[in-house]
Amino acid sequence: MAPSIQAASVVNCHEIVTKADGSNTVQVAAGGVDTSEKFAPSVWGDFFVTYVPPISQRSEDWMRERAEQLKGQVRQAFKGSKDAMTGADALTYVDTLERLGIDNHFREEIEEALSLVHVEQVETDGSNSLHITALKFRLLRQHGLWASEDVFDKFREDQGSFSESVGGDPRGLLSLYNAAHMATPGEVALDDAISFARGHLEAIKGNVGSPIAEQISRALDIPLPRFTRRIETMHYIDEYEQEGVYDGMLL
Repeated sequence: MAPSIQAASVVNCHEIVTKADGSNTVQVAAGGVDTSEKFAPSVWGDFFVTYVPPISQRSEDWMRERAEQLKGQVRQAFKGSKDAMTGADALTYVDTLERLGIDNHFREEIEEALSLVHVEQVETDGSNSLHITALKFRLLRQHGLWASEDVFDKFREDQGSFSESVGGDPRGLLSLYNAAHMATPGEVALDDAISFARGHLEAIKGNVGSPIAEQISRALDIPLPRFTRRIETMHYIDEYEQEGVYDGMLL
């Protein structure tokens, strides 16, 4: 074992000197063995020694300014929502911001928009839409605002079961399935909603296109309210452009 230790100590005393011709000479530092070795020039030359990353075409200051401009446009959209947006538009906008993972920049605006929807100060257009009804229910409960399970009664038959007429609405079924997982203990109607929606989603998931097919598959595995938000964002950034209507500013 002694020779290997001695060799190691000698190696630790080496100094590498680069000559003008690019060749490397290993010399021994003070206290080492008086030997020297020559090596061929490195195939890399001094590239990594002198490398300077290229300057970005757009400065960090420009990018920060651009980000603030885009945030301002989103905030303006919320301000205009009281007049221009319906409740359905506001709900969809909030859902999009959350799924894209940028809602943390607009928490005050989101809370105000949902509060207005909650007290019905803005018209919730699409009241007969299962998707909008379920979206409103889920978002309100996620943000600590009460929403009654009775809102789904209009989609039920007289005997209490969900109407088969909504069984052919993939978007509505998906929203219902996700919303029903916001149930509190004892809300049997929402348990029924999960069973109804899951059965129909399983049956149709192979007959729908992107991006809803992928969203259905994820939800059946883990419902949206329980899904890791960062992973959902990774998926949704790619899927958002495929939605019927999207706002390119948000990307």
